[in-house]
Amino acid sequence: MKYFIVFFYSILCFEAKSQTLKDCSTCSVQLIKEQQIKGLSIDEVRLLTNEILARNGFHFENSRFQNFFEEKSWYKSKKDNKSVIINEIERKNIKFFQNKTKELNENREELIKQLKIFKNNIIQNDNFNLQNAFNYKAEDKYDTKYLSSVIKRIDLDDINWYKNMGIHKILVDNGFVIIEYSITIQNDKVSIIYNFMNKSQIIKEFDIYTDYQSEGEHMYDWQFEFKNNKVSFIRLAVAG
Repeated sequence: MKYFIVFFYSILCFEAKSQTLKDCSTCSVQLIKEQQIKGLSIDEVRLLTNEILARNGFHFENSRFQNFFEEKSWYKSKKDNKSVIINEIERKNIKFFQNKTKELNENREELIKQLKIFKNNIIQNDNFNLQNAFNYKAEDKYDTKYLSSVIKRIDLDDINWYKNMGIHKILVDNGFVIIEYSITIQNDKVSIIYNFMNKSQIIKEFDIYTDYQSEGEHMYDWQFEFKNNKVSFIRLAVAG
C-alpha cells in the first residue's frame, strides 16, 4: 500500500508539471519545459516573458502591459528598470520563451506564405499545382466560381489575430444580397468561406421596385490543415 501511495503521488507530480503553464509564479525557481507551453499562442508566450520581468518590478512603456500588471497584487514597479535584477533561471526561461515566440512567428509566416501561393494558383487557374501542392481539386463550377470570388477579395496581409485565432472578413451588400467573403484560422485549421446570407438591407419587401428574386441562403466552406509546414485541402462543406 505504501508503494502504491508513493507511485500515485509521483503520477500526480508529473501531471502537475506537464499541465499548461497559466502564469510565471514559478519561473524564478523552475526551468519551463516545452510540454508546459504546448498549444500556447504567440501572445500568450510573450505575456509569460513579460511576466517574468514584471515580477521583478520592470516598468513597461507599453501601456497595455503596464495596466495589465498593475492590476496584479504582486506587482510593484521599480520605476528605474536598471535596478531590475533577473536570476539565472529566469534568464534561461526568458530565452526559452523568446525562442518559442520566434518559432511560432516563423510558423505563422510560413502558413501565410503558402496561402498566398494557393491564392495565386487559384487566380491563375493553375490546376496542376493546386492538386499537387495543396491536394485541391474543384468539385463543380460553383466550387471554382465561389472560391475564386473569395480569394480575390481577402487580404492575407490584413489578418487580425487573437491568441491562436485569425480572421479577415468582408461583407458586401450589393443592393440585392449580403455576401460574406472570409478566411478564418484556428490553430492549424483554415477555413475559406463564401456565405450568401440574405437580401440587401435596402430591400424591405419584394415588389415592383426591385428585380431581386428570393434565393435560398447557402454557404461554401473550404477547409484546410497546416501540418508539417504544409497547407493541405481537407474537404468542402456546403450548407443551404
